[in-house]
Amino acid sequence: MKIFTKFKKIAIVTSFIALLASCNNRNGSYNAQIFAVNDIHGALFDSLYVDGKANKYSLANVSAYINARRAEIGADKVAMIDLGDALQGDNSVFYANYVDTATTEKHFFTRIIEYMKYDALVVGNHDIETGHKVYDKIASELSVPYLAANAIDQKSGKCYFKPYTILEKGGMKIAIIGMTNPNIKKWLGEELWSGIDFLPIEEIAQPLIDEVKEKHNPDFTLLAMHAGLGDGSGTDVENPARFLASTLKGIDAVLSSHDHQTACEKIWNGTDSVLVMEGGSRCKNLIKIDIDANFENGKLVGKNLSGELLPMQGTPVDNEYLTMFKGDYLKTKAFTNEEIGTISEEINTVDAFFGPSSYLNLIHSVQLAQSGADISMAAPLTYNGKVEAGKLIYHDLFTIYPFENQLYVISLTGKQIQDCLEYSYDTWISTMNSSKDHLLRIKFDEKRGGYNFIYPAFNFDSAAGLIYDVDVREPFGSRVKIKSMADGTQFDLAKNYKVAMSSYRANGGGDLLTKGAGIPREELPSIILEKKDDIRGMIYNFYRSGNTGEKMIEAQWKFIPESMVKDAIQRDRALVFGKR
Repeated sequence: MKIFTKFKKIAIVTSFIALLASCNNRNGSYNAQIFAVNDIHGALFDSLYVDGKANKYSLANVSAYINARRAEIGADKVAMIDLGDALQGDNSVFYANYVDTATTEKHFFTRIIEYMKYDALVVGNHDIETGHKVYDKIASELSVPYLAANAIDQKSGKCYFKPYTILEKGGMKIAIIGMTNPNIKKWLGEELWSGIDFLPIEEIAQPLIDEVKEKHNPDFTLLAMHAGLGDGSGTDVENPARFLASTLKGIDAVLSSHDHQTACEKIWNGTDSVLVMEGGSRCKNLIKIDIDANFENGKLVGKNLSGELLPMQGTPVDNEYLTMFKGDYLKTKAFTNEEIGTISEEINTVDAFFGPSSYLNLIHSVQLAQSGADISMAAPLTYNGKVEAGKLIYHDLFTIYPFENQLYVISLTGKQIQDCLEYSYDTWISTMNSSKDHLLRIKFDEKRGGYNFIYPAFNFDSAAGLIYDVDVREPFGSRVKIKSMADGTQFDLAKNYKVAMSSYRANGGGDLLTKGAGIPREELPSIILEKKDDIRGMIYNFYRSGNTGEKMIEAQWKFIPESMVKDAIQRDRALVFGKR
């Protein structure tokens, strides 16, 4: 063992000396390409497990493209990175995370990473949402670094994951510094992230960049993070990419994610032009960065980065990839095609944006039945989905409830409930002066070529258990008119009520409790009365027990005056969703 260790040390030193020698002897032009995907949310296959339904693009397309580039320019000139949120959002990763847990094999996603020869991955908030058993297993299995420099082990004070990695591609040293979203504790229950702190990226980014440069002297330095673009103002810790690009020194590019936007732009930071890129989500686009450098006698004398978003629709799939993971696909397909019951009427998630709907009535019914709460609050989590009446399969539950949220019961006063609803509807609707105004808070999106919500639709909470009106003529603070409890008894602003809601909302997600109800974030744990199982599993049990949806609770609220909103509903529905 001592002899082996000695030779191992000699080999490492020899390799390091060889690397130094190669760096010192560099002359002329060098180039390489860096590729990245972000927020793939389990888009691993070209099929959606149900006959006749397919993904327009998936990681199978990305794999084919990366293989082609490696074959064309050489594997030593190609780097591949994932920017987080890979482990949630699709049947395949749900099955691997929570159902197929008895297997002794490596996690399904680990095996894909190995097959595709990734160079690094960044931890996303939805990856943490899977819980310690899942992400700790993956981190232990990966042969490449899982990056999150701002995720700190509370016991040791060191990074829980890896802070950065140094790649050698095309004869150049490339530093990849990884960060995850600092708002994770705001969205997820402590059992999912226990033992980890998440620091604001801007607090540690510059010192870490300086440290990496001093230790490794990379030719290129990239900040790869699971955080969104933002407006560049620096006020949004969840989405700081543009702000960081404009303020950090010593970086060449910021790779953004999380908000599912697209970007390929350069931002001046006072001394250099920094490339900022993001590729949307679910493998729609592959981020491509070309890096070029010129050396004279080992000294870097010039360099350039240029970026491009490569649409994956129409790109051939990697058939070897599909063959390699066919067994995983078939197991997922069998599970998600399991018949679990029947539904008596169609569920159209679009209906929930315009008033009470069978979609949210289902979620309210389940939340109230399983919690014994007085009031249920829930938002439409699927933007534009439909489940046909008739046979219901497990696959349909991902349309009805796409996230792995738990059901929480919290204590709120009547005033806090009203303030939450006021905050929710203020992000949801406009103040109308006439029937010609928009009901929804929407704007025209130049990139999308159509209208879109200004604020995230998954924060548009409405309530069941109450009877109330939302007066669209009134400004923020005066819109929600609560008449009574659902049974006709008085609603008391001073009384404490038990409220059922998702773990995301109860932990502060969407700011309804903090900015809306004015509850300090540090006090949120004190109002939690119960933590129950996952909501999708409760919906599964609802249908497995023989319910068809005919006896659901009906939410009792509406937009008023109805004569003013009638035409606006039809008009905005067509503008946003392309149908009436």
